[in-house]
Amino acid sequence: MIYRLPTVHSRQDGYDHLAELARETASLANSRLELDFSQIGFFDANMAAPLGAILARVADRFNAIEVVSVPDMVERVLRKNGFLTLYRYPTLDDENRTTIPFRRLQRSDEGLFSDYVQRHLRGKGIPQMTEGLGKVFKKKIFEVFQNAVIHSESELGIFVCGQFFPQKQRLDLTIVDAGIGIRESVRRFLGNKISSVDAIRWALQEGHTTKMGPQPGGLGLKFLHDFVRLNKGQIQIASRFGFYEFRNNQETFTKIAADFPGTAVTIEINTADTASYALAAEIQPGSIF
Repeated sequence: MIYRLPTVHSRQDGYDHLAELARETASLANSRLELDFSQIGFFDANMAAPLGAILARVADRFNAIEVVSVPDMVERVLRKNGFLTLYRYPTLDDENRTTIPFRRLQRSDEGLFSDYVQRHLRGKGIPQMTEGLGKVFKKKIFEVFQNAVIHSESELGIFVCGQFFPQKQRLDLTIVDAGIGIRESVRRFLGNKISSVDAIRWALQEGHTTKMGPQPGGLGLKFLHDFVRLNKGQIQIASRFGFYEFRNNQETFTKIAADFPGTAVTIEINTADTASYALAAEIQPGSIF
C-alpha cells in the first residue's frame, strides 16, 4: 500500500490528516506500507509522536513500513530528532540543539520519562521560573505521562516528541498513547454513549476523573492550563473523534475528520515570554511593589 501524507502541522488539520492515515491503514495486515512524504510542505517535528503511535499500530499487524521521498528540510529535522532513524535513515547531529527527541517508552518507563523531561527541556526557552515552580512544572508534565499510563490501556507504549522553534518563539511537547482513548474511558465510567468531544469536555472539568482509588486522577492539566494562559501558550488534546484547543485565551471543542486512535496531548510554551514565574507561596509580601 502506498499512502501520500500531506503537510502536518500541530493543529486540528494535522490530526485530521493523521487520523485519515490511521483509517486507511486500519485493515492492512501482513503486508507493506510505503509512506510517501513527497506532498509534505512542512511537518511540525513534535507531530512525530502521534505519527509514531499510528505507525506502531500498523507494524503491530506484521506490516513492513518504508518512509520515502522526504523533502530535504523535513528529512533533516526528523533525522535530528531520531524519528527517521527507525526507518533506516542515518542519524544527524542536532548542532543547534533545537530538537526534543522522539522516544517510544513502555508504560513502566516512568523514570526514563522523568529523565527525558529533565534533560531535554533545559535550555529550550522556557520562561524564567523559581526553583520551586520549575519542579512543579516538570512534575505536572510527568503527570500527563502518568495519565497515559493509567488510563490508556496501551500495549504499544507511550510516544513523546517535541521541538524548539526559535524563530517562531515556541516550544512544543507532545505525549501520545496508542490506547483506548478518552471517550471509551469516560463511557465505561459514566455508563453512557458520550461523544468523543463531550468526553474531552467532561474530562477537563476540575474534579472529574475515571480513576478509582485514593489517589487523584484526571488529565492532570489544570496547572499547565493556568500556566499557558498566563504565558500565552497553547494546549491541544486529540482523542478518537474529538479535538480540544486552548489558544489566545479561548477554548474550542471540535470533531476530527476520522478516528484518531489513542490520545495526544500537546503543550506549547511561548518562549517570547519575558515574565518571571513563582509559586504564590514563594512570593514575599515585601517583594511586590
